Amino acid sequence: MGVASLMTRRFRPLLLAAAVTGLAVAAAVATPFVGAEGKFETLKSLQTERRGFAKAISPAVVAIATEKPDLGNPGQTGLAGGSATASSGFVVDGDYVVTCIESGPLMGRGDDPYLAVGAGVWMMAHDGSEFKGKVVGRDRRNLLLLIKMDEGHPKLPSLKLGDSDQMAMGSAVCGFGNTLDSLLIDRQISMTYGTVSGFYRFEPIDVMDPENENTGGDPYKGNVIEVDVAVHDGDHGGPIVNMKGEVVGMTCAHFMAGRHLGCAVPSNQIRAVLAQLKKGVAQDDLAQGWLGFKAKKPTASRDIFISEVEADSPASKAGIKVGMQLVRVDNYRIPGWERLREMLGVGYITRKRNVGNMFQNRTVDVPVSYGVPVGTHIQLTLRNPDDGTEKTVDLVVGDKAEDF
Repeated sequence: MGVASLMTRRFRPLLLAAAVTGLAVAAAVATPFVGAEGKFETLKSLQTERRGFAKAISPAVVAIATEKPDLGNPGQTGLAGGSATASSGFVVDGDYVVTCIESGPLMGRGDDPYLAVGAGVWMMAHDGSEFKGKVVGRDRRNLLLLIKMDEGHPKLPSLKLGDSDQMAMGSAVCGFGNTLDSLLIDRQISMTYGTVSGFYRFEPIDVMDPENENTGGDPYKGNVIEVDVAVHDGDHGGPIVNMKGEVVGMTCAHFMAGRHLGCAVPSNQIRAVLAQLKKGVAQDDLAQGWLGFKAKKPTASRDIFISEVEADSPASKAGIKVGMQLVRVDNYRIPGWERLREMLGVGYITRKRNVGNMFQNRTVDVPVSYGVPVGTHIQLTLRNPDDGTEKTVDLVVGDKAEDF
């Protein structure tokens, strides 16, 4: 075997390794580096605007509790404990804070678990400053609690109430709040970005199965805006804001099984009572919802007919006429004449129900309607008795003007 042949064999592995290394280098050179330099400027601009948006809105959002949480005990905060010790609220008109009456940290015990007018609360601003306030108004129909900050409170910016009726499905919105006590823990007001997913009016009590007294339902008769922003414990009472920086809804604590969406009371319903609440008008004396029609049921009949329509009323504007048969409310069949008032939300209505178990039970008055809020949209299905044709109209609940 010649020297040349031996050398070839000896260096063949080295040549092979060099070839593989060369291929790797070539591959590395041929593979482009994925970067964003000089690209995606629209997305970068959007990110910058979102950051500025969050910075502008956050100072108007506060955390609220019935008393100061134990901030020195991390085991009591929402992040560690699983539930927040403070709810959220937002500032309006300089000295007032709007929040949700059914927020967990603001709920009490007893026959009336909601904070009474005059009750004191503790609050924290975005910068960690602490201050107090008092409940000056509540409206169970809108799940709404209004708080006035005490003298000497920090000067926080106010949010403007927008027109919730202009929010169409697909509209972009942001939710702000004290997510799992984020403000208490690290002075962070959380923001989440999403869209309006739909609109909904809660299920009336006992209409799915009228013969069963325990089919569930909700005494709340207002509308909600459904949003796919993330809503966690501690966020309830916080604002849902449109791209103008206006509040279009207040996050409420309701949960709709299977829907996995956040719910917010529309700003138009809040606006309808805000001025009265600031003046200290009692809950039962607030502006009542006005439908503008009356109905009747002929003897020995289950049918319900429109018997009177007031001029220039919500009913007349919706196209409701005398003689039409009322068939459904929000697409729910009307179980009977005795259920119509509570389905429409005509006032605060209770019904006696048995609660407890086979060993111990009692009869209590359970609210089946808090009353319909002004500004609520109700879908009414009416039938023409002459030809049987049906149509559904949108009635917007009004506030009847005073006679003096």
